[in-house]
Parts: sequence; C-alpha cells; structure tokens
Amino acid sequence: MERLALLESIFTSAPYGIAVANREGTLLLANPLGRAYLHLPEGEGFPLAPYLEAIPGLREHLSFPLKEPVAHFDLLAVKAAHHYLTIRGRPVPPGLALSIIDVTRAKETEQHMLDAILEASEAQRRKLSKEIHDGIGPLISTIKLNLDALQLELKEENTRASQMIESMSELLKAMSNDIRSISHNLMPNVLVDFGLVAALENLCQRVNSSGKVQANFYHSNIRDRMGRKIALGLYRITQELINNAVKYARATTINVQLIRHSDSIVLMVEDDGVGFSPHQPDNNPGIDKGIGLRNIQTRVRSLGGSFILDSQPGEGVLATIEVPLSSDKRPVKPQEL
Repeated sequence: MERLALLESIFTSAPYGIAVANREGTLLLANPLGRAYLHLPEGEGFPLAPYLEAIPGLREHLSFPLKEPVAHFDLLAVKAAHHYLTIRGRPVPPGLALSIIDVTRAKETEQHMLDAILEASEAQRRKLSKEIHDGIGPLISTIKLNLDALQLELKEENTRASQMIESMSELLKAMSNDIRSISHNLMPNVLVDFGLVAALENLCQRVNSSGKVQANFYHSNIRDRMGRKIALGLYRITQELINNAVKYARATTINVQLIRHSDSIVLMVEDDGVGFSPHQPDNNPGIDKGIGLRNIQTRVRSLGGSFILDSQPGEGVLATIEVPLSSDKRPVKPQEL
C-alpha cells in the first residue's frame, strides 16, 4: 500500500503532464498537469480524441483506434493555445501514454535570441549603408567634379589626356551606381518610407534593369502597412530567394506574390530555373545550400512562420512562406516603416 501511495504521489506531482488512453482512445488516467495542458475535464472514461484536435500536427501521428503495433512519436514545440508543448507518445500495455512538457519559456528564449541576432545584423547593415552614403558616395562625386573641371581646363590641348579623363569619369559614374545599389540593398529607404509593397516593386524593377531577368510582382489585399519586423523579414527573404533564382537556378523569369489573409500573410516566389530534386538537394545546382538558405530559415523561424520549397529538376522552384500577423503586434510608427 505504501508503494502504491508513493507511485500515485509521483504520478500526481510529476513536473510534466501525463495522459494514458486505451486502444480505442478512451482516457484511462491523467495527472493534473496532463489535464491542464490538454484542457481535459475531471474524471476518466471519455474519448480523448476531441481534446487533441486543437494541437497542430498531432493528428498526423495519432489516430484512434490505435493500430498494431502502436507507434511511438515525438512532437516538438508545437503551438497549442498560448503555450508551446512537446508531446511524446509511447506504447503501454493498455494502449498509449502521452507525456506533455511546457517548453514555452525555452521557445521564448530562442525567439529572443533569433530576434537579437537578426537585429544585430540589421544594425550592422544600417551602419554600413550610412557610412557608404555619407562617406564614399560624396567622395566619388567630388572626384568626378574635379575631373570634369580638369577636362574643361584642358579643352582641346591634349586629346589623349581628355579621353583618359572622360574614361575615368565613366568609371566613377559606374562605381557610384554600384555603391548606390549596395547601399540600397543594405538598407532600402523605400521600405522605410513607403512600406513593403513599394519596396518589393522597387526590388523587382532593379532586377529588371539588368535586362537578363524578368521579375514580376503581384499583391492582393495589401492595404495597410504592416509592422517593421514582418516587413523587413519578408523583404530580406525575397532578396535571398531572388538572388538564389538568378545566381544558382539560372532563372529568366521570377514571379513574386504577396497575399494577405485575415490572420497571416503569404509570400510566394516562383522561378523558371533549373530546379532541384527535393530528395537529393545536395547534388543539385539549382539551390543555394549555404548561408542564403539558412538565413531564410532563420528569418522564418523568427517570424513564427512556415517555409516550403517545392521543386523538380527542370521545373523551377516555388518557395512559399506564410507568416502569422500576430508575430508583430506593436503599433507601426511612420519612422519605422
């Protein structure tokens, strides 16, 4: 009896939730934390399935009646109501035992770390953009003005020198354009001044100016400007995807779509490049397997969104990113976006 009382005490006071169901899905027992995490009423003997439907992804691993043999599963850090839960299923003689751990604090810590890393990166971009804009840009302009003045002084007296000065002026003009483009990529003013839609339109226009790639931008139901975090994240993701399409996939046409739903925003970037095999991504030239793809995944995680790459060899790539609008609840200030 003492041993049974000890086991019952351990079961009741365990620092994680426990729920046990039979093969038909009837709840046999649950400890207090298990009931709290799954929102179970008091008592046993009722179907467990209705209380599991609100947990994303659980239905893919668990359905009643249980098949033989009962498979174990691990569902890590899934959003359930206002918490993140890790749910593990293990077969037991009556059927299946679920252990539930609240990992909300760990998930929030990870989120803060991601945000800090990305914000540090953006701060460095802003600093470099300002230094280029305020330092190198004016210096090049001054050099070009001096060369133009020197060319007027020479007039027709030294044709060779005049030609060299003209050639240097053209090089400085090209350098100025390149620096302006670099500065814009580091921190696009149009994103700050006019928002994401205008920034993506401008991005596609600059891609088109090369004459080698046609980038098209479409948007639907985008009336209001969104928060800084979402707008900047989606802009950087689009930059990476377009760069991948041009540099690795050798695309000639890129379509960018931005669609707003009631509680989320969807970004789709599609190209007609060489594509890749989803089953053998490391053996395909059509995708950046390095820093670019990791940057996209990091930004999507920071926004609490989902990222899907759909492709076949020779059929291009379709990247779909869906981000919940709840990932940025702060009021938007004009100077932010």
